[in-house]
Amino acid sequence: MEKLQIAIEKARASRLAQRGQTDATGGQTSPEEAVSRHRDQGDAWAALREVSLQPKTLEKSRVIAYHSGALSTYYDILRTRLRDEVKRRGFRRIAVTSTGPGAGKSTTLANLSLSFGRMPLYRTMVLDFDLRRPSLHRLLGLEPKSDMGAVLRGEVPFDEHILRYGENVAFGLNAAPVPQSSELLQSERTHDFLSAVDDVYHPDLTLFDMPPFLAADDTQGFLSSIDGVLLVVESGKTTRQQLDSVEQKLSELTTVVGVVLNKCPFPDESDAGSYGYEYGY
Repeated sequence: MEKLQIAIEKARASRLAQRGQTDATGGQTSPEEAVSRHRDQGDAWAALREVSLQPKTLEKSRVIAYHSGALSTYYDILRTRLRDEVKRRGFRRIAVTSTGPGAGKSTTLANLSLSFGRMPLYRTMVLDFDLRRPSLHRLLGLEPKSDMGAVLRGEVPFDEHILRYGENVAFGLNAAPVPQSSELLQSERTHDFLSAVDDVYHPDLTLFDMPPFLAADDTQGFLSSIDGVLLVVESGKTTRQQLDSVEQKLSELTTVVGVVLNKCPFPDESDAGSYGYEYGY
């Protein structure tokens, strides 16, 4: 039995044991469990299909953190603060959301992930769980053949879908909106799947691009599966009342590890300031 299959079976068995139930599948594994056929973490990551990113495409989408420099400074600061915070708290899974649409959460996440890519030996997995309006693939200039919905439903093996950038960043993207996204994200199948991915790939950090908090119940329903949330707000558009309301609701459900004030101009400073700034908690 493949390693990820075993991991998912262990996660399912543990959950059922806690409820005093037995496994109705009779020990059989479901299709999505055939993910990794490799003996250890290094083999599993190395076997992922590697992709390259085109600088012109990235910059057109305001994704500029693929190399170090003045423009990537604020994303590097955000990266380091987030890394230190999750290490201090022992966190492994962070959701990225916003109060409403248009705040730039996916652009922030794309830049943050590429900034992590320049941090040697730190493995970061990025999963687009904004299944209603996926955009990470467009920002990165990649065209996935399927989507994370198909992976979670067991129609496409995870290790055939995931894309590796460099040695230490992996992307799970979507080609199109996924129906019944809320129900899928809140399912026990997804919970077991993520536990198994952790067991096999051992990412230092998994980042989830989630829908805006006020736009749907996807994010709220999924928060029980993650350790903390990074909230992106739009300067000049997100009101203080909206920020306070969303932050309070998020704090009741999980840990708010930071707030990113995006699209905030800094007069008389370099162009880097126009890309955003992070306020940590």
